[in-house]
Amino acid sequence: MCTALSIKSNNGNNFFGRNMDLEYNFNQSVIVIPRNYRYENKVTESMTGGKYAIIGMGSVIDNHAAMADGMNEKGLACAGLNFAGYAYYEKEPVEGKVNIAPYDFILWVLFNHETVDEVKEAINNIELVDVPLNENYPVPTLHWMIVDKTGKSIVVEKTKNKFAIYDNTVGVLANNPTFDWHLTNLNEYIGLTEKHPRETRWCNQELKPLGVGAGTRGIPGDFASVSRFIRIAFIKSRMPEVDDESATSQFLHMLDYVAMVKGGAMTAEGKEDFTLYSSCMNQEKGIYYYKTYNNNRINAIDMNKEDLNGREVKLFPYLTNQDINYQN
Repeated sequence: MCTALSIKSNNGNNFFGRNMDLEYNFNQSVIVIPRNYRYENKVTESMTGGKYAIIGMGSVIDNHAAMADGMNEKGLACAGLNFAGYAYYEKEPVEGKVNIAPYDFILWVLFNHETVDEVKEAINNIELVDVPLNENYPVPTLHWMIVDKTGKSIVVEKTKNKFAIYDNTVGVLANNPTFDWHLTNLNEYIGLTEKHPRETRWCNQELKPLGVGAGTRGIPGDFASVSRFIRIAFIKSRMPEVDDESATSQFLHMLDYVAMVKGGAMTAEGKEDFTLYSSCMNQEKGIYYYKTYNNNRINAIDMNKEDLNGREVKLFPYLTNQDINYQN
């Protein structure tokens, strides 16, 4: 289970990232992928590449970079979120289409495009095919949120009924059900407010709010996908103005509002689901920020400080040991 978010600073710069909620580590680390990197399309068994360098969180499996989220040097960003029970992929390649596996969708988006509009036009030419990376890694069930550095965003979902592209004016995403259902469900919470309720009277009885936050009574507090979507959409809609310097901190606090805490929710297999890491990408400057469940320190990697013209990916250590600043 995961939550993705996009916000804009009062300087006009966009920030995008996500909570990765998962019951296990996937050998993840921050990866910088240079412009000349080439990888095997497992559907066609041909080598492919792209134009733009990428930074993001992922893992390298059999020399193949599998990305969970990331952005390219042009500020286009993408994240894949679990879409179990709804995602559907073709069993065989489709003639006349660019056939790719779902775990390569982020690479296809970021390697080849600068803007959301470019992706919307090109996506009609691709097909997602159910081909695993290898015998140990089944095909993930995903849908995707894509955001360019202007803040324009779409959600991409392939179900058995259709290959859908939704304009995402809300700027958030969670897991199943489908994105259009989440948008309809927002209407159920039209009465929520950040404002302090006024005193009133019912049947000659004076009524007063019982403390700060009474206007948010009724907002769902559980860890379910539909509830996290409501909470992150609500808190984004009430976000104060932030400048570039404070945007990362504000962004990660907002993700904390929907974070999964160990012990709070178990999978069907009886494992603890928790927020493995939270990421925030400065799409204007190309800086990838992240923190992990066991290390609350914000770590940053600037893709523009790396050689983006090479052929080999560069992996950065995934930091899990807690940093504590002792002041005496």
